[in-house]
Amino acid sequence: MLRIALICLSLLFCHVGSAESAGGQTESAVDWLNAHGGDAPFMLLGEKHGTREIPRFVADFLRAQPEDQALTLGLEYPCSEQSAFERFLDSDGGAAARAALRASSYWQVTNDQHDGRRSEDMLDLLEAVRQIRASGRDIAVLAYDLAPGTKHDHHSRDKMMAESLRAARQERPDRRLLVLTGNVHAMKARPSYAPPEMQQPMASYLADLKPLAVNIEANSGEFWGCRGSCGPVAAGNSGATHRVEQGGPYDLRLVLPEFSVARLLGGESAQSQSPL
Repeated sequence: MLRIALICLSLLFCHVGSAESAGGQTESAVDWLNAHGGDAPFMLLGEKHGTREIPRFVADFLRAQPEDQALTLGLEYPCSEQSAFERFLDSDGGAAARAALRASSYWQVTNDQHDGRRSEDMLDLLEAVRQIRASGRDIAVLAYDLAPGTKHDHHSRDKMMAESLRAARQERPDRRLLVLTGNVHAMKARPSYAPPEMQQPMASYLADLKPLAVNIEANSGEFWGCRGSCGPVAAGNSGATHRVEQGGPYDLRLVLPEFSVARLLGGESAQSQSPL
């Protein structure tokens, strides 16, 4: 499954079919996304797992939302982590609370051969959400991936994740739903250039809800990816700028200056915690 996702990601680096949008990278990424999608009630933020920059960007984007807007942040973690997330958001965020957050078997990795979602940077994003809630704002987290042990393949997984997001959107349409997900899952349709083994993307099952699909890229640096074994993968180095997409699998392309490999749990890349 990881190999398939990385094939798709490699194709995304090469495919161009977009209209240049005014501003490019002269605006901050948060300002640009607010200008082009700030009123979207349902947004899919397509990421490459295993970076430091994307969790920081998402935290900054959440802070920049109107204080009276109720928010739900969807995270691509097993739904079995939901209770732990809620306990952490209600905690003081101290060392004991953070240790309890990562105490489940999902976080107990002994090496860095995983897809990059288990990182100090993602834990920092949860801490940012906790701080936003502690300030009095209405913000929640939704773990929408399948529970460990659920029978699935990469095709059925996308469909089941879409069902979880649909239920959340329909249950509370008053809340803005911002979803961080792998960028293949965020595709609105399976593109013509996709390899035969690529699944029908999660977002394609949500077309009637009209989510705004954003692909987050970078012009330099590395992210964590898996091609047989897992390790640093070079970002596109394409000189691209923020774009409004036309006719492709995404609505917007957001380009950060660079990626750097996340502080992964379980391997040599794990480093000391630093705040967002």
